[in-house]
Amino acid sequence: MIDNLVLKTINATESEEHTEALVALYLEIYADAGDFYGEDRYRRQLALHRQRPGWQMVTATVDGELVGYIYGFPLASDTTWWHGIEEPYPAGFTEEDGRRTFALSELLVRPAWQRQGIAQALHDELVGARPESRMTLLARPDNAPAQAAYRSWGWQRVTRLRPAWDNAPLFDVLTLER
Repeated sequence: MIDNLVLKTINATESEEHTEALVALYLEIYADAGDFYGEDRYRRQLALHRQRPGWQMVTATVDGELVGYIYGFPLASDTTWWHGIEEPYPAGFTEEDGRRTFALSELLVRPAWQRQGIAQALHDELVGARPESRMTLLARPDNAPAQAAYRSWGWQRVTRLRPAWDNAPLFDVLTLER
């Protein structure tokens, strides 16, 4: 682990002052990934997600530089998170009450800082602080490094889902039961 790594948990309001840095890091990660990963859509996603009750972010900085972040929110009973899910999936899998499932929306680490334990530190900091009984996230099936990391942290693939966003790719739905 990096000696001068600082993890900080912040809420939606506190995160707003970091919007430009968050978007810049996102765009750096997804520079050549296609239309779905564009700036406008991500800004809209971030703004919508911040409105969710219980939204939480953990940032990672080294010497004051943002090197990564993770964020998510609990899934409410009227969530649209599961729209586009492919069958089969377990009975009751998509039933939410605002306390059952925490959705991890983004886990990003600047390329120069990857493979140094930062992603796991961010993951463990956020997941470890949550009261929900399970976590979920969407991961690209072709993102082998992310898939391997999630498996090593105990996540399991359940099915696939294509979000309602324009040009959205097909994702694996992963869960972590606690």
